[in-house]
Amino acid sequence: MQNDMEQIIDWGVIGSGGIARRRTIPEGLMRADNTRLISIYDIDDDVNNVVANEFGAIACNSIENLLESDIDAVYIASPAFAHFDHVVKCAKAKKNILCEKPLGMTTKETEQMMQICKEFGVLLRVGFMMPFQSQHQAALKLIQEGKLGKMVYGRAQLSCWYPPIKGAWRQDPALAGGGSLMDMGGHCIDLLEMYFGKVKEVSCFINNNLHDYSSEDSAVATLFFESGAIATVDTFFCIPDNSSKNMLELYGSKGSIIAKNTIGQGESGEMVAFIKDDYSGYDAGQSREANNGFVIKPEPINTYLSEIHEFNTLIRENKSQLDENRGLRNQLVLTACYEAAKTKKVISVNYT
Repeated sequence: MQNDMEQIIDWGVIGSGGIARRRTIPEGLMRADNTRLISIYDIDDDVNNVVANEFGAIACNSIENLLESDIDAVYIASPAFAHFDHVVKCAKAKKNILCEKPLGMTTKETEQMMQICKEFGVLLRVGFMMPFQSQHQAALKLIQEGKLGKMVYGRAQLSCWYPPIKGAWRQDPALAGGGSLMDMGGHCIDLLEMYFGKVKEVSCFINNNLHDYSSEDSAVATLFFESGAIATVDTFFCIPDNSSKNMLELYGSKGSIIAKNTIGQGESGEMVAFIKDDYSGYDAGQSREANNGFVIKPEPINTYLSEIHEFNTLIRENKSQLDENRGLRNQLVLTACYEAAKTKKVISVNYT
C-alpha cells in the first residue's frame, strides 16, 4: 500500500519560458521527491518545444490540451494579465494551482479567482518563495524568540536593471498592473509581513527616473504595520544589478539583522545579527562599538524546491484550501501603495 507521502504528484506548467524554465522547473519540479512534470504550454511554440525536449515533458498546443492531460496541479507562470483566465480554466478543470504573483491584476480579479477556486474545491497558492530561504527563516526564529526585542523598523530592497525592451509586458501597466513596485514589491511586502504582521497604512512615491516606458521604473513605499512597526520597500528598474545589494534590514529594541542579497532568486546571501542585552541607559555620545556581530549562515535551502515540496504536501494531505488570503492581502497593500502615490496621501489597507 502506497504511503501518502509517496504519492506521486503530476504537474503541468502554463508559461514554460521565463522563470519556469530558469528556476521552477529545473530546481523545483525536476528535483522534488515523487514529483513528475507531465505537460507544458507556452504561447511561443518554439520555446515550448525546446523546454519540453529539455525536461522530457509533453509540449501542448493549447491550455485545454494541457488540462486534458493526467495532472494533479498546474504551475502558472504566464504574464500577469493572463493569470485570471488561466486560474479560472485550471480551477474549472479541478486542477490545484500554484500561480506566480500577482494573482490578479486588481483586487476584484483576485477575489473572483479565490472564490472560483473555493467553489471547485482546488488549492490556490501564490508564488512567494522568499520566506522559505533559510536565512530568512533563521531571522524569523530570532525575532520570535525575542532576541531583537520589540520590532520597530524594517527595509526590503529589490532592484534590477531593466531597460526598454520591445514587447516587454512588465513595461506596460495595462499588462503588468504596474512597474517595479508591482513586479518586485510584492515579494518585499510579503517578506516584511512575515516579520512584522499585517500592514495597516501606506504612503508611496513612484516615478520614471530614467526609462521612458509606461510603467514606473522607481518606487519607494512606507508601510505602517498593525504592530506599530514601520518599514520601507524600495524597488527600481533603473539601478544596475551589481549596484543594488537587495538589502534586508530588521531593527528591534535590542538589536538588528542586516542582510545582503538574501532577497532574490538565489539560495544564500550575507546576513549578520547585532544583538546586545545589557543596556545601561541613555548614551549622550551615541557611541558605536566595533562589533562585527554574528554571522547567520544556516544550510542553504532552494526556495523553488521548498515551494513545490510544500504544495505537494498540501495536495497529499487533501487540504483543498486557499492560502489564508495571502495573495489577496498582498494585492490590497500594493493597490493602496499605488493609490497613495496617485493621491499623495496616506492610505489605509482595507482587508476584506
